[in-house]
Amino acid sequence: MPAKNIRYADVIIIGGGVIGASIAYHLSLNGIKNILVIDSSPEAGKGSTCRATGGYRAQFGSKINVQLSLISRQKLIDFKYEHGIDPGYQPYGYLFLAGNSEEMTLLTLANSLQQSCGLRDAVLVTADDILKLNPHINPENIMGGSYCQSDGFIKPMNILQGYLNSAKNNGVNFLFDTKVIGINRSPSNIMSIDTSQGIIKGDVVVNAAGAWAAEIAALAGETLPVRKLKRQVCRIKEKNTLPESTPMTIWVDSSFHFRMRDEHLILLFPDEPENNNDLNVEPEWLEKVLTIAKQKIHALNNCSIDTAASWAGYYEVSPDEHLILGRAESLNNFYYANGSSGHGVMHSPAIGELLASIICGKPNEIDTNVLNPKRFSAGKLIEQIHFF
Repeated sequence: MPAKNIRYADVIIIGGGVIGASIAYHLSLNGIKNILVIDSSPEAGKGSTCRATGGYRAQFGSKINVQLSLISRQKLIDFKYEHGIDPGYQPYGYLFLAGNSEEMTLLTLANSLQQSCGLRDAVLVTADDILKLNPHINPENIMGGSYCQSDGFIKPMNILQGYLNSAKNNGVNFLFDTKVIGINRSPSNIMSIDTSQGIIKGDVVVNAAGAWAAEIAALAGETLPVRKLKRQVCRIKEKNTLPESTPMTIWVDSSFHFRMRDEHLILLFPDEPENNNDLNVEPEWLEKVLTIAKQKIHALNNCSIDTAASWAGYYEVSPDEHLILGRAESLNNFYYANGSSGHGVMHSPAIGELLASIICGKPNEIDTNVLNPKRFSAGKLIEQIHFF
């Protein structure tokens, strides 16, 4: 008879955000009955999911990321039927802007790759086309760009709630306010997990801990090359500055971009933050991004920053800025779903489906070997066309 202070599960998933919930749901579809998701937060979505800006795109510079997006797009389209919750998918488009021939060449190469993967509505656009798609921007120094109508916006917390509800309906158990404090292993397997709620044993363990994934891996004696990177979001105080249907608009040279969200304009400017150890929004960054934005967006001249409503969250970044998916190098029953590098929410539908198939030994519709954790020790990092 098992000891009373030990809990057992067929699969233990560490991390109850949108990726962990998606994995749990898709595993339950594969007939696995005893699935336990644990998370240190007091409730679902208190990690990175609630802080995501909610973008979705398939305009990427690598084949595997385009494939992940296309799988996720179909699942987003079907989401409300499958889960009873609207994922908020609005295909308002992503519009990339090139200021010179070098940037236009990058977008052209990426567009060719995207087309070869089946992304038919990704097109190259002229400067005149751009002003029709987004007449609210300063056209100065814009040579051309690329646009995809089926790119757009999603609601991260709705997607999480949909997977959470469906997983629970399929018998998945969620244990919140549960911190992992130790992982016990043999040379080839994880034997048990020590948590703040007691010991848990399982046949399979999945690391879906987001920006904290490297810390979980370290407890198992593994090195996972994932770092957390703070990304800040500036929200404009005034409402309805631009139409809600304005496409996500990105300048290739600086990666400055903006979109409308919940009636407010949000501004994003990726950089290396002054302090990566907390999620406080840096006042200097807010002023910097507003200055940049006013040079690029006509309607911002008389607008101000809503400092209290601006926020920051963590990306989980891998060395090649791509997902790490599959079994750990030295542990037969430890799996990774980490390092999405800012694309975790948008790719969560695909990640859950693909990892569930890997764990269950079933074939996938795409080749996931390129995402294998072993690629780093083998020196086979994923190459991409860098335009964003």
